[in-house]
Amino acid sequence: MARDFTTGSPMKTIFLFAMPMLIGNIFQQLYSTVDTIIVGNYEGAHAIAAVSASTALQFLLVSIAMGFTSGMSVVISQVYGARDYERMKRVFATGFIFVTMVAFAMAIIGSIITKPVLILLGTDASILPNSITYLRIMFMGMPFQFVYNMYASVLRAIGDSKTPLYFLIVAALTNIALDIVFVANFGMGVAGVAWATLLSQALSGFLCHLYVGKKVQIFKLGKDEWKFEKELLKPIISYGLPASIQQSVVSLGMLFVQTQINFFGPNMTAAYGVSNRIQSFATMPQMQFAMALSMFAGQNIGAGEEQRAKDGIKATMFMQLIYATAMFFILPVIAPALIKAFGLANDATVLGLATMGLSFMARMVWMFGMFQALNQFHRGVGDTKFSMVASLCLVLVRVPITYFMVHVAQLGEISIWAGMVTGWGVALTLNAIRFLSGGWKGKAYVQGRVDRKKEAEA
Repeated sequence: MARDFTTGSPMKTIFLFAMPMLIGNIFQQLYSTVDTIIVGNYEGAHAIAAVSASTALQFLLVSIAMGFTSGMSVVISQVYGARDYERMKRVFATGFIFVTMVAFAMAIIGSIITKPVLILLGTDASILPNSITYLRIMFMGMPFQFVYNMYASVLRAIGDSKTPLYFLIVAALTNIALDIVFVANFGMGVAGVAWATLLSQALSGFLCHLYVGKKVQIFKLGKDEWKFEKELLKPIISYGLPASIQQSVVSLGMLFVQTQINFFGPNMTAAYGVSNRIQSFATMPQMQFAMALSMFAGQNIGAGEEQRAKDGIKATMFMQLIYATAMFFILPVIAPALIKAFGLANDATVLGLATMGLSFMARMVWMFGMFQALNQFHRGVGDTKFSMVASLCLVLVRVPITYFMVHVAQLGEISIWAGMVTGWGVALTLNAIRFLSGGWKGKAYVQGRVDRKKEAEA
């Protein structure tokens, strides 16, 4: 169900909109997390390392297509806020065709470059074959993944965060069941979890396609309405390309960081992989508050409600600080138990490294929350180029700092996490300056004011 973000309490609106997205993201994270838990318990730490070593390359190619999906959601949220439903249909049709083409291209490219890139990253020979197998299967499923994510993003842009959740829950539960069948029963190992994820993503994409095509009237298109319009592609690319470049550079930074992780050997690769899964869950509410703010700000800017958009950032910042304070105290205490769930109770080295990393990150997640809130606000109001620049600066700081800490200062494994936090600090500072200076104003695709009186009389 579509939702109007231009009325009601900003904090309540953002919180309630974020909750279904949060639950959905939890189930989405279950894809990779359950994969890791299953292979860890049945195949051991080296299998975890094989899956973890694949993450950076997979994220690089996924992020390119996801950037354009983000561009679609920015444009649609603003057009929806302006009540221009006819243009919204045309943007949707053009964006769907374009993003689908990009997804297929990335799937083909990914399958071709998997082996040489993994070798270039210094992936340990003991885990290389499994990493290659895992990635090639995952790339086969990339178009399905993007069909779901595209539908989910446009539904959220019009205020519907619940519908994508329902389909994601079904798909996530299917993934868990298939993981157990393929790995525990059939002994398919790393290939089994990859196939389970592919089939589950195909299911979620198919269900979303059926629902939107039959139930969402404002996106219901006839055969003659499925048109690719170059003039409507321009704003999608204008807002999506910076996000795509941003995520791509972040991913390239992750590839470099992965080489530094691999430098410490398979135990560190497994430890970082596990800690990163847990960290993703821990910071998930912060990400969803920020994403909800992006849609909130987009609709309000489209409706000409600038002050209300600014009230949204204040409410989100408050929620981010409350949550970060809770994580500061809770995460270090429960970290060892969470890590042991991955089948690492008897691997003291991996357990110790992962616990160290999580304890360090728990004390710095407030910085992550503040950065994400400001960055997503800027993206929602159309200031996507700055959002890109701030994220690029994060990478440009993290990469050399991590290298310096590992090879020059020789601070050991903690360098991997310390470099990440340093990048957060720089990105937060830049976003705060941009917001306070008002440099984000006038960047929206749609800027106007809805006449509430006339709308009520209509």
